[in-house]
Amino acid sequence: MNAFKLIFFALFLLLLIAFIQFKKDIFVLFEEGTGNFTTQISTGDFPKTLTDVTGITYTLTQPPKRIISATLATDHILSALVSQERIVGVSRYVDYPSLSNIVDFYAPSIRRTKTEIESILSLQPDLVFVASYSDPEAVRYLLRSDIAVVRLSEFKSFTDIINNIRLIADITDSKVKGQQVIDELENRIEFIKAQVKPYKKPRVLYYDLNGFSVGGNSLMNEAINISGGINVAENILPDGEHKISEELAISLQPDIIVMSQWIFNDNQQQQSPVDILKNKVAWANVPAIKNNKVYAVPGTWLRTVSQFRIKGVEAIAAMLHPEIKPYPRADQANQHNSSHEVIDVQ
Repeated sequence: MNAFKLIFFALFLLLLIAFIQFKKDIFVLFEEGTGNFTTQISTGDFPKTLTDVTGITYTLTQPPKRIISATLATDHILSALVSQERIVGVSRYVDYPSLSNIVDFYAPSIRRTKTEIESILSLQPDLVFVASYSDPEAVRYLLRSDIAVVRLSEFKSFTDIINNIRLIADITDSKVKGQQVIDELENRIEFIKAQVKPYKKPRVLYYDLNGFSVGGNSLMNEAINISGGINVAENILPDGEHKISEELAISLQPDIIVMSQWIFNDNQQQQSPVDILKNKVAWANVPAIKNNKVYAVPGTWLRTVSQFRIKGVEAIAAMLHPEIKPYPRADQANQHNSSHEVIDVQ
């Protein structure tokens, strides 16, 4: 009898595990940021087969001529790869100075869109770029509407950015330009690493006035490491971006604090985040505060998940190690439109 119960219980566990996996597979389309949902694209020349994580496939017979970018990241990447004549829609955020590095780059005739089915279908695209955080209902409908859809889902490292550039270049038949962007990005990263290598690594805290910082396995953590610093929140916070209490942030006693400066802070004549933090009594004995080592960098450089992220790394590296030389072509490379300057408030 006991053996029968044991067998029954084992079978029940197996069925439960199978059900959980089945449920995961069914609803994977609707889960954000919990895995690699990036569209798989067949290698070689056209025609190319696009396979979504849901198993839905589409064959693109020729390079797309009517492209819609429904994310700011793909707006940025496409700006360096394809002519505007091939783009019929970009994200509605592309001209927001507080978010975009390419304000006014795209012609007014190119539609600014959300991930809305009616708006997208009216433009008759032959390729739509979305992301794992795009409206899942809209993505599901697009996948079933006989339209080629490319979904990006990995944004946690420069390797992810490079992989996304390579994928976008492949599907748009822009491999030569894509490799040029990748080479430039990799060269700038290696240049920074070589420049900062001889110097001692300061202890750095990225801190947002809303109370967020970053642990490991994140672009900001990698940016600090490339810049020749040590992220004091790594191994303290979980991977990625998380809320951190003021008490914990202060207890980490960083040598340098890096913050985001947003355009709307200036436009609305708001006080600099650096000044706000420096005026907080509780922070007075933090080394970064005492030694005037609190800096703000344009948020458009620190938050983008495109090739423009390197500008944030270069800015942080210059703050951590003022002795280093700038990249020889840093003012020209991968830059369409940016009037921002690094803000160094001491």
